[in-house]
Amino acid sequence: MKDEIFDKYLADILSKKDTGVEKPAAEALKEPQSSSEDLGETARQEELEDFAEKTIRLSSSEAADFSKVKRAPATAPENKPEQKPRKKKVRKANYSAYGGLVLATLVLCTSVIISLFVIVVGRDFLGLDTNNNSFTLYIESGWNVPQIADYLAENGIIEYPEVFTQFAKLKLRGGGAVYPGDIDVEPSMSYWEIIDLLSEAREAHETVTVTFIEGITLYDAAELLEENGVCDAEEFIFAFNNNVYGLGFESRVSSSSLKFYKYEGYLFPDTYEFYVGDSVYNIVKKIKEHTDSVLSEDIIARATEMNYTLDQVITMASLLQLESGNAEEMKNIAAVFYNRLNNPGDYPRLQSNATDKYVGFIKSMSSISYQEMYDAYDTYVCTGLPVGPVCNPGLAAIEAALYPAENSYYYFCSDQDGKFYYAETYEEQLANQEAAGIGV
Repeated sequence: MKDEIFDKYLADILSKKDTGVEKPAAEALKEPQSSSEDLGETARQEELEDFAEKTIRLSSSEAADFSKVKRAPATAPENKPEQKPRKKKVRKANYSAYGGLVLATLVLCTSVIISLFVIVVGRDFLGLDTNNNSFTLYIESGWNVPQIADYLAENGIIEYPEVFTQFAKLKLRGGGAVYPGDIDVEPSMSYWEIIDLLSEAREAHETVTVTFIEGITLYDAAELLEENGVCDAEEFIFAFNNNVYGLGFESRVSSSSLKFYKYEGYLFPDTYEFYVGDSVYNIVKKIKEHTDSVLSEDIIARATEMNYTLDQVITMASLLQLESGNAEEMKNIAAVFYNRLNNPGDYPRLQSNATDKYVGFIKSMSSISYQEMYDAYDTYVCTGLPVGPVCNPGLAAIEAALYPAENSYYYFCSDQDGKFYYAETYEEQLANQEAAGIGV
């Protein structure tokens, strides 16, 4: 095939030469102008060689393409049915399963919440797992059911006043009524039992008024309650020092083993009205709640500002209360004590006569000597403040402990008329004692 193409091409060139056909103008411009016959022959020779090379490459390419062509089969193929390509399956998300799982979870959570609510409210409704302390509460005339429910909740008898209100309205729907007056209730009572008590006409309990003076001790207060028929003195002292009501001041009272009474100093002196024959739990609760209302956040904040604890401030106030009943003098005495506390190197002890009586009282209460406790209260022996209060101070003494006067005194004394003398030095103190008629 190459020979045929080559011969054809050669013949074509020779024919053009013989016939005198002119070359295109573009090719004529590319070639150099020469009249020499040898130059024309050389150009034709190069053109033939170039054509031959292109022809060989073209033939090789055609041969390669031809080799790629598949031969037709000798026999005709069988007529098989045309198979359609399979479509790839797309797995769809099972949203219904997810939805069912979410719904089941919601139902389960809701059931648990409802169950817990029923259990908690049910226990309060039935009075389960609560204390058996008895309370005497006075129901005011004209109170409606919601007011009574709130009053019961405030006194710790019930926990859910709204639930109590609904049950009371349901029980009293047939024409029942609630009556004013005193009722004896316990947290262990069910809602039905309390509503039954409220539905009964009753007489008011007998009450008694008791006044605790400023500076009274816990022991003397207990004796006074027993004398007025309120409760037993020993039971009161035990309950006062051991019962905890979750009040703010209770956690701020130190629990030193050297204290004779833990809560001495926290029976706030005032006039109280008690039911005759009331429970000690109820009586102590009333007194401590009143004390807690007096020991406000402002008092605690001021004590903190002074770098003293509440227990230390009440201890200081108990000393001031017994040293003087005059508010101004208590502030001056407080300054003397704080001056000593701030200069422990020269004045390590407060030397207050107020603690002598309390140490004597402790000794009289026990047949067993406990010298370490005596020394912890004796300000002529212990360093700084005594271990705890030695009486129950009033508000004026507490304020004097929080806001003392400003002076530079380290000593004081008083005469029989209640006149006070102050001194900066021991020599001045000796002279003051002579003037006050006090033997050294």
